[in-house]
Amino acid sequence: MLEIANLSHTYANGTKALDDVTLSIPRGMYGLLGPNGAGKSTLMRTVATLQAPTAGTIKFGDIDVLAEADRLRRTLGYLPQDFGVYPRVSAYAMLDQLAVLKGITSAGERRSVVESLLEQTNLWAVRNKSIAGFSGGMRQRFGIAQALIGNPDLIIVDEPTAGLDPESATASSTCSPGSATMSSSSCRPTSSMTSRISAR
Repeated sequence: MLEIANLSHTYANGTKALDDVTLSIPRGMYGLLGPNGAGKSTLMRTVATLQAPTAGTIKFGDIDVLAEADRLRRTLGYLPQDFGVYPRVSAYAMLDQLAVLKGITSAGERRSVVESLLEQTNLWAVRNKSIAGFSGGMRQRFGIAQALIGNPDLIIVDEPTAGLDPESATASSTCSPGSATMSSSSCRPTSSMTSRISAR
């Protein structure tokens, strides 16, 4: 269970992105809906330990997220709205390296994880292709694959269906049994993938 209590964040320029947000998110898919500027990305970056809030608390199970950021990161899968990769590296090689960084040191285990994720995200046929040559949808599927490395208990994905066709968007919702916090400005793709929706 992800518990967010009285979370607020005001940027240095005075913009209040979060104002006393309180949410309880159980295991399953949870969608955050709202227009651009509603604070969805700020909320998810805060939960993902990329920025500290002005006030409030976040707990995931017995983890105090704000006080034990490293502990949460060990069980976190994260796909930001925009992400960078080494463009001349193949999808297979990049996932393999990310798996090492996730602590999967056994070559055999990494091979199994990487191959399974490439199959799940429909990237197996292009596994040896440079990521620089990927379309927007393929890049997004790669992002989903890297977020699922290590079977994380908490998955945070910002605009997960961006660039995906309906079939790929539906498939991405079944990739992991862990908790997921998702954001989308579009109601249709998110509502078909989530069991609970919070409007912002």
